[in-house]
Amino acid sequence: MKFIKRILRLLFRLSGLLLFAALIAAMVSPYIDPYRCWVFAFFGLAYPLLWLANLLNALVNIRFRILPRAILITLLAGLPLMLRHYGASGPDKQAMSVSDAYTLISYNVHGFSDISGKHSVFDVQFRIHNLYTQEKADLICMQEYPVRRNPSGGFNRNMNIPPLLPQNHFSWYEPDGIYMESVLMTSTRHRILDRGIIYSPDAEDFAIYTDISFPEGTIRVYNVHLQSLMLKEERSLLKNSTSGYMKKSTLRQSWITASKLRRAFILRAYQAKCLAQHIQQSPWPVIVAGDFNDTPASYAYRIVSRGLCDSFKAGGKGFSSTFSESHYPIRIDHVFASPQIKVLSYERKAAGYSDHYPVIVRFTFGNND
Repeated sequence: MKFIKRILRLLFRLSGLLLFAALIAAMVSPYIDPYRCWVFAFFGLAYPLLWLANLLNALVNIRFRILPRAILITLLAGLPLMLRHYGASGPDKQAMSVSDAYTLISYNVHGFSDISGKHSVFDVQFRIHNLYTQEKADLICMQEYPVRRNPSGGFNRNMNIPPLLPQNHFSWYEPDGIYMESVLMTSTRHRILDRGIIYSPDAEDFAIYTDISFPEGTIRVYNVHLQSLMLKEERSLLKNSTSGYMKKSTLRQSWITASKLRRAFILRAYQAKCLAQHIQQSPWPVIVAGDFNDTPASYAYRIVSRGLCDSFKAGGKGFSSTFSESHYPIRIDHVFASPQIKVLSYERKAAGYSDHYPVIVRFTFGNND
């Protein structure tokens, strides 16, 4: 009996050490380029869970002197990173009532494909456009916006119906083709002065920039969609986790998933560097909005947000998960702004029209505190 207790105690301590090591790996993940070592990026995805698990482990083992103290010191050091994931303040109602504020909505619309399968793409398109009208949006950044290449296609006919805003900027697509294509789209009620596209090394466009003239000045708006994880098969397996197929193919599927993660981490890191370099050369204050497919504990997040304000800090509440198909709270859609732009409020809208939730940010011209 004593032997079993010793074994259990040893296993418990080993698990605590492994949790502690995983937390350290997650804490350094924003500083390590996935091209050099992508494994740290994997731990970064689970940072909030690892932080809370280590806090619980330290409290349970408080009677031991050395390890819990080391864990608690590490937890304190990692608290700022934890606060990037979790907001306690919520939106400032007084700030939300500012009359001269502008409203920005960033939304990955997932091709207007209803994840519940209950609505047609045209119905979802109408519902999403109606959301923009209700929120009185001045600026909309959409990812995976579907356009039919053929000019006679349905989405082109519906493109300019209210509530879409009068000034639109699309990423590149072939106007003479015959198939549907998902693009980046920035829509605004203010005049567009200039526009452009940013490409990744494989010639894929992952961001567009739009110089928009407001009464108070010009802002360069970046609409971003960094490399996706491409985990469609994994989602279907999770929904049917008791199937015999999953049990037989676990190792093979794990290897495939790891390869997808590695490729996505590396590509996003490179895209983030290209984007950050472009932002530094901007002649105007910037807003960077979109689907980053990466959390606040990621290398891509740190590189892009350097010198900018994360709008989540202005009123994010809870974890504000922006990916609707994950039970684990994960915020991968972000809005950053230059110090010359004052972010008044942040809201994650629980609209179930896509596999993402829209992010609504109110801002005005002025310095962030």
